[in-house]
Amino acid sequence: MRINALLGKHTLTLAVPVILLLPATNGSGRDIPYGAVDDPPLLACEASYWRGEQEASQCYRDLLQNATQPAIRAEAAWALGDMLYVDTYQYQEALALFDEALQLDPEYGFAQIGAASVLAKNFDPEALNYLEQATQNTAAPAGVRLRAMLLLGQMAMEESTLDKATKILQAAVDLSEQSGLPVLEAYAMRAALDLLSGNAHTEWIDKALALNPVYADAYAIPAYFFWITRRYRQAGEYYQKAVDLRNDHWEAQLELGINHLRFNRVAEARQHLELAYAGDPYNPKTTNTLRLLDTFEKFELLPYPARPRQNELPQLLLRMHRKETGVLMPYVTHLAETAIASYAGRYRFEPREPVIIEIYPNHEDFIVRTIGMPGMGLLGVTFGYLLAMDSPSGKANEDYHWGTTLWHELAHVFTLEITDHQVPRWFSEGISVYEEWRTGPVPGARIPYSVYKAINEGKLLPIADLDSGFIRPIYEDQVIVSYMQAGLICDFIDREFGFAKLVAMLQQFKLGRSTPDAVADVLQIAPAAFDKRFNGFIKERFGGVLENLDEWHSARTAAIKALHKEEWDSAIEHASQAQTLFPDYVESDSPYLTLATAYARIDNKEQQFASLETFWRKGGYTAEPLLTLAQLLYERGRATDAITILQAQNYVMPFNADLHNHLGDWLLESGQAGAALTEFEVALALAPHDLAAAHYRIARSHHALDHMPETRQHLLTALEIAPHYRPAQKLLLEITRK
Repeated sequence: MRINALLGKHTLTLAVPVILLLPATNGSGRDIPYGAVDDPPLLACEASYWRGEQEASQCYRDLLQNATQPAIRAEAAWALGDMLYVDTYQYQEALALFDEALQLDPEYGFAQIGAASVLAKNFDPEALNYLEQATQNTAAPAGVRLRAMLLLGQMAMEESTLDKATKILQAAVDLSEQSGLPVLEAYAMRAALDLLSGNAHTEWIDKALALNPVYADAYAIPAYFFWITRRYRQAGEYYQKAVDLRNDHWEAQLELGINHLRFNRVAEARQHLELAYAGDPYNPKTTNTLRLLDTFEKFELLPYPARPRQNELPQLLLRMHRKETGVLMPYVTHLAETAIASYAGRYRFEPREPVIIEIYPNHEDFIVRTIGMPGMGLLGVTFGYLLAMDSPSGKANEDYHWGTTLWHELAHVFTLEITDHQVPRWFSEGISVYEEWRTGPVPGARIPYSVYKAINEGKLLPIADLDSGFIRPIYEDQVIVSYMQAGLICDFIDREFGFAKLVAMLQQFKLGRSTPDAVADVLQIAPAAFDKRFNGFIKERFGGVLENLDEWHSARTAAIKALHKEEWDSAIEHASQAQTLFPDYVESDSPYLTLATAYARIDNKEQQFASLETFWRKGGYTAEPLLTLAQLLYERGRATDAITILQAQNYVMPFNADLHNHLGDWLLESGQAGAALTEFEVALALAPHDLAAAHYRIARSHHALDHMPETRQHLLTALEIAPHYRPAQKLLLEITRK
């Protein structure tokens, strides 16, 4: 059975492990059996189906009614749309059944391929283990070997190793033609390979359509590879060709709708998603994306500047929840303007369209926006001129520096658009991480312990293979290790070869060059020699940390344990040892914060202050300790530093009303009335309990700016709320006398 939970206008479908019989959805297409069936009448129906003949449906219906073997009737029912686990997106249940089949017959190649196919859908590297079993299975039919080749070719293209994919897919075409197996999928994948390689036209689509004139996957399969390599314009073009050829290709309708959303074409997106939902209402990606669109009525799409100059487009379009616009707008616009100006100068590229920034207070809505399915740990994603990210209100963890996330994603706008979306994933992510460290709101390289550990264990990838660490990680934390390695590579190129070489590499990628070719041409060094020099750079830069990593980790862990046990002297001893071994570590579990807490508990204010200030100076941004530091700085007469710290916290915790009030008060005292007004207006947008005080603070800022009408307006509003509010009465009397 299935459980449907009503959510808005559409239902979110929750699957439970039972085999289902559902209405026919032949337009989605089925996997080619590749010799998995051998019954002659069934094979006749299959041949008719894959030639695109209308008579195939009647052929299957005859089998369903007349065949005596249950397996044959089941195949006919499946072909008519009575779907099983994989077709109803219940992949874990499907995998369990494939494994059960392999327990009964470990050499059953089609079960090996089935398990690999399910795992490959989620980019699980375990798929390779099943494929290895299938390819080494000498008794397996040709269809098993062909399907294994096609999956291996798919993985190679997903990782942008096109030379490898070419060899695999040519072997697949040869095998399918020699064995008399269906060649449609192999032709479609060869077409995708040609298109990814930069060929404007490919013969393989024509060859597939000559065999089956309504084989929409001839376009949908290349569209998938354009999507996975972030070439969204071409993905949309080919998904459109797929649905033009076959309007009932529900998966293509779905992906075309999602692709329209990547360009902010909401009406077109809904049209195709509704078609996909009508044809296949059980696809959770369709359901969840339609549900997301239902929430858009709660969002505002605001241009910035609100009134662009004549013949100019707005620089930004901001889609934010109505409840958050008043809080986030000033900080998003300021940071985005700063980042765009910085990147435009550094990379010599001016955006040709407004940059669209979407900020989601619900993390699951954001995830659906990015890939159509909930449940992943992303913070931001960029599709070109449109980026989407989590709002800080949707993240309870104060480690989420949303300002850095925005800075990171805006760098992707430039690396994608400069290269016509042909930049390798590792280089685009590397530039974004590198720019976080060099020019972002919190400069400085912050590298987690897990990355240093991976370096010590020799887990860094060669530069030519680095994309695989993002696509199909083979150990825990490999994705974050790959992010950090990519950032360090870009930093290394800047230091050793010059920043201009990073810009030149982007131009090489625009021409469709591979990573090895770009490295060789721009840096004048072979990739293997580059890897050797990079490893030397890592050893030189982090050698002290890496040599003492275990000792540092033990000391830091001991300090945290002592802190939890309230053993303050022990915590100080171990944290001091860790700090000495690795003085630049400023993550949220930094020894500096352990020291600050322990010193505070033994009332050593000076050491507490020194620990917090060092943490801040080295690039730490954990919110609560820095709020304490700001107060200590202010009490010591260092208002400028205190203000700087509080302003930086707006990019971590902008929904904290006390932060805005304290910052506004300090800004006003320091003569920065305009900046103070912004903080007080944001505080008011948070609907504080004391509205009278909020309006009074705004009035004070307007008064300092000599805005008399606005001053009077907010004072009167404060007095309407609290008629006996003395500060407002006093200021109103003062301006009335003047």
